Amino acid sequence: MYWMIYFAYLLISFTALLLIYRKSWQEWLIRLIVVAVLPVAGWLFPLFWPKRITAGSKEAFDDYVRRQQEEHEVRRIGVYKQVERQQELNIIPIEEALLVSEHQTRRKVMIDVLKQDSLNYLEILRRAVSNEDTETSHYAVSAIMETKRKLLLSLQELSVKFENQPDDLQVVGAYAEVLRAYMRSGFLDQRTLLKNQYTYLAVLKQYIMLSDQSEWAYQEKINLEIDLQALGDAEQSAQSYLAQYPDSEEAYLSLIKVYYTMQSHSKLQETLERLRGTSLRLSNHALTVVRFWSEGA
Repeated sequence: MYWMIYFAYLLISFTALLLIYRKSWQEWLIRLIVVAVLPVAGWLFPLFWPKRITAGSKEAFDDYVRRQQEEHEVRRIGVYKQVERQQELNIIPIEEALLVSEHQTRRKVMIDVLKQDSLNYLEILRRAVSNEDTETSHYAVSAIMETKRKLLLSLQELSVKFENQPDDLQVVGAYAEVLRAYMRSGFLDQRTLLKNQYTYLAVLKQYIMLSDQSEWAYQEKINLEIDLQALGDAEQSAQSYLAQYPDSEEAYLSLIKVYYTMQSHSKLQETLERLRGTSLRLSNHALTVVRFWSEGA
C-alpha cells in the first residue's frame, strides 16, 4: 500500500516539476531527486522558494513584481524594435540588390518576393521587369502576373458577396480594400480604372452607411470625387464627414481641400474660421495649412 502511494506521489511530482522546469533539465533533475528522497518535506526546501522573495514581506513581493514587469517591458520593446529594424532592412536590400548585385543574388531576391505578398513590392517588380538579367525579369513578370491573378479572383468573389450581402460590414470593408489595391496596382487601362472608381465610390458609400468608424472611407470618397471632378458630391461628402466627426481635424482639412479645388475662397476662409474657433489641438500639418491660408496665400 505504501509503495502505491509513494509511486503516485513520484508520478505527480515528476509531472509537476516537468511542467515548471521544462526549460532546464538540470534544475528539474535536482528537484526531482530532493522530492524523491524526502517525500512531501522536500517540497518545503528553500530550493523551491521563489527567487528574491525569501523575506516574505508584501513590500519585497511588490518590488519583485514591479521589477519583473519592467524587465518584461524592456524585453518586449527591444524585440519590437528589432523586428521593426529587420523589416526596414528587408525592404531596402530588394531595391539595391536589383541595381548592384550579381545575377544570382537578384534571382534569389525575386524568389523571396514571390514567397511574400508581392502587392507590397509592385513598384520594385515593375522596375525589375526591364532588368538586363532575363531570369530576374522573368521572376518579376511571374510575380506581377500572380499578384494580378489573386486580385482578380478576390474581386470576383467579393463582388458576388457584396451583391448578395450588401449589409455585411466585413464583406463591404474587404471589397473596398481589394478595390483600392487593384486600382493602385497599375494593371488597369483608363476605361477599366474609371469603371472601378465608380464601383469603389458605391462601396465606400455603403460602408459609411453601415459603420460608425468610417473616417478613412470618407477621406477615400472625397479624394476620389475630387479626382473625378465631382466637386459638388465632394463638398457634400466633406460636409457630412465634418458633421459626423466634428472633433476631427482631418474632416476640416478635407473640406478645405474641396474648397481649394473648387476655387471657392470665401467658403475656404469660412471653414478656416470654424476650425480656429474649435478647441481642437491641431497637428503640425494642420497648423501649417491654417497659417498658409490665413496669410492670404
